Amino acid sequence: MSVIDEIMHNEKPEEVILFFTKNELGISLPQLDRLYNVAGWAHVGDNMGLLNLVRHMRDAGFVEFSGGGIVRGPNWREPIFMVEGKYTFD
Repeated sequence: MSVIDEIMHNEKPEEVILFFTKNELGISLPQLDRLYNVAGWAHVGDNMGLLNLVRHMRDAGFVEFSGGGIVRGPNWREPIFMVEGKYTFD
């Protein structure tokens, strides 16, 4: 299992989305949808659950919509699992 797969299955979806929006490019909604689809919709239920979560995170200022995807918002923070150094990326 890859590190990304482990993160998708073991971490809260809010933390996963924060992780994927850590750089200025962010992640497109189709990319995020595909990652969760491949992960069996772990912790989000289905694509509508994922979209609702992204909307709630936008309303809270953690992410913003930009150019067909999502990027970090004014209230973005480092994902807890990154602060803890829980995973290594080689």
